[in-house]
Amino acid sequence: MDKKRPGKDFYKLRVVICLTILILSILNLAPAQELINCLVAMVDRAPVSLFDVKVVESFRLISGFGPDVYKSKNELADRYIDEILVLGLAKEQIKVSREEVEKELARLKSELGNSVFEEKCQALGLKEENLLPYLQNKLLFERIVGSRFNQKFYISLKEIEEYYQNVYVPEETARDLKPAELVNVLDEIEARLEQQRREQQINEWTKELRQRADITIYPDCLKRIEDKES
Repeated sequence: MDKKRPGKDFYKLRVVICLTILILSILNLAPAQELINCLVAMVDRAPVSLFDVKVVESFRLISGFGPDVYKSKNELADRYIDEILVLGLAKEQIKVSREEVEKELARLKSELGNSVFEEKCQALGLKEENLLPYLQNKLLFERIVGSRFNQKFYISLKEIEEYYQNVYVPEETARDLKPAELVNVLDEIEARLEQQRREQQINEWTKELRQRADITIYPDCLKRIEDKES
């Protein structure tokens, strides 16, 4: 059975980004910080560089499922690979406009603050326009996942009560806060449980995508940066 491959534009974008990264490294456009780059993975012929991972980590551009804080570079890289697989599956059918991408850039700058945003760009040798492909991918990923997993999940009262006692109350207590009464947080807990159910389905889906994809991981690349940061 033939595998469904990402479109030509997807490959061109990935190759152009990686070539740009290598040129920036050679020109040393970030003198305040040694710009380390290497190949983290090949995903259906699309290269994933360490620089990609550093950009999405620095600007928190992995979204759509799971926590936004990762225990290791390996975990972050895995999430990014999942995103690339999803984009390759449906990127030709779903689009985002330039206006939407620029609006997301403005939101990111506002969230971080201009000074922090500029510091992050300088540390990576980036200009604002270099972030646009990453922001586009983030929005595309969210749209693809949102269109596929938009169903309403049934959450029972028993599930809500168990989550309240086993998770919500201990969390609030650990933060030295008095837990709200169950009746006052029913909607919040139901939303959390729905999100967990949705994340579980997405994780199962991306595992299936990985099984059908051609993925080569280069662990020495991530180890290189983790050793430097330790």
